[in-house]
Amino acid sequence: MSRAYYRDWYTPSSPIKVTGGIKAQSRKGAFAKKWWGKRWIEVLEGFRIGARMTRGRAYARNGQVVDLNIEKGVVSAAVQGSRAEEYKISIKINVFPDQKWDQVISSVSEHPAFAASLLSGEMPREMEEQFNSVGLSLFPEKRKDLRTSCSCPDSTNPCKHIAAVFYLMAEAFDENPFLLFTLRGMDRDDFLARLQGGLPKASLDAERFSPEPLPEDAELFWKGAETGKGPGTFREPLKVHGSLPARLGRLPFWRAEEPFLVAMEKMYEQASLRAMELLEQKLGK
Repeated sequence: MSRAYYRDWYTPSSPIKVTGGIKAQSRKGAFAKKWWGKRWIEVLEGFRIGARMTRGRAYARNGQVVDLNIEKGVVSAAVQGSRAEEYKISIKINVFPDQKWDQVISSVSEHPAFAASLLSGEMPREMEEQFNSVGLSLFPEKRKDLRTSCSCPDSTNPCKHIAAVFYLMAEAFDENPFLLFTLRGMDRDDFLARLQGGLPKASLDAERFSPEPLPEDAELFWKGAETGKGPGTFREPLKVHGSLPARLGRLPFWRAEEPFLVAMEKMYEQASLRAMELLEQKLGK
C-alpha cells in the first residue's frame, strides 16, 4: 500500500475533549521531578514502546485520563478517546510476598534516616538498593512485568491510552512515593506499622512541617478588644501559610492548573490578611 493511498484510506482521529480530567502538572519537558518518578519513566521508555509513549504524553497533558486508581498489584483507569465511551485500562504487576516485605522493612529499620525521609514525602535513593539486596526490584525490570489491557480497538499493546496512564502514574509516585509500595502490595499504614517496632519513636514522628504556635496571648485573643493591649497585639501575620494541608502531602490527582499546595497557600494567605483587616476594624472601634 502506497503512503499516499494510506493517507486517503486512514484519517487519524482526535480524542473527545474532556472537562475535569486528570491533567498532568507538567506542561512541557520531563514529567517527573523526583528521582523515583523519573526512574519509573526511564524504565518504561527503556522498553522501547516507541511513538505510543509520545502520543500518551499528549493525552496525559490534555487531561484525557478521567479516572486513575492505584491499588495493590493493579492500576485501573479510564481514558477518553475518540469514541463516546471511555476506554477502560488495567495495568497489573506482581506484588511482593509478605516475607520479602519483612526483609525490606528489617533492612530499612537499620537506617532511621530512610524512614524519616519517607515520612516527609521523600524516598532516599538507597531504597532501591534495599529492595535489590533481598532479591526484589521496586521498578519493573522487563516489559512483560507489566500486564496491560485497554478496551480500545487498537491491537497494539500498550496503546497510547495506557501510555497516558503510565505518565500520570509517574506524577502520582512523584507526589507520594508510598504509592510505589502500594502497587507492590504494601500500603503506607502497614509499612509504617511494621517499621515502628524496629525504630525509635522520634524517627516515626518526623514531619516536614512542625505545628505553628499560637501567639503568646492566645487565651486573651478570644476576649477580643478587652485584652488591654490595644490594636497592635495581633498584627503578626502567619509565617507559614497552609501548614495543615501541607501535612497531607501533595494530592496525586488534583484537578487544577496549579498544584494543590500552591492553591491552598494562596487561600490561607488571603484568609489571614482578611482576618487581620477585620480584627483591626473591630479593635479600632
